[in-house]
Amino acid sequence: MSRDENSEYGQTFGQTAPENDEPLLRLKPDGTRSYFVLYFSAVAIWFGFKIVQAGNPEGWFLLTLFTLSTIAALLTILPGSSGMEVDSDKVTVTSSFRQKQYRWEHIEKMGLFQVGMVRRVGFDFNARYPGPERVPNFAKPPSGWHITLPPMSGMEAEDLLDLMQRCHASCQQQNEAQLAATSTEKTAAST
Repeated sequence: MSRDENSEYGQTFGQTAPENDEPLLRLKPDGTRSYFVLYFSAVAIWFGFKIVQAGNPEGWFLLTLFTLSTIAALLTILPGSSGMEVDSDKVTVTSSFRQKQYRWEHIEKMGLFQVGMVRRVGFDFNARYPGPERVPNFAKPPSGWHITLPPMSGMEAEDLLDLMQRCHASCQQQNEAQLAATSTEKTAAST
């Protein structure tokens, strides 16, 4: 796998987790779609101005709608506004400058799904997850997953899923080892 200018790898995938807080993987959104939206919105805003100048009030609808789409596209491409980090104990998703962290011990399963031509990664929470995103199975979004990760450049969805599954398995092994050590200590203390 080659390094892309839109991703920063904190380490080689086969190594153990770093001692510092450096993420295993840092991805940024693909700006191509956002730049296309900006261009299309600029054209539509120009047409909206021309329609308003001609005295037709429907032009205000174009101006309002495409000004909002311009703001949304800018929020995607501004530095630090969107991205994703994967590290040994959590996944951090940043959207509109807000970060949301999902710990591996709260994730039950992960998989791929497709929206149009874009393959994305989704995951479900287990019963220990305290957040509001965990909904009953009948109320899940159309993707079929509690959380769907946004499309990012720098890594294919299959490779991202593989890395996430390895981090998830490593976290589960650490939790099981801690449980075993705790139960051994309790058994030794009681005797």
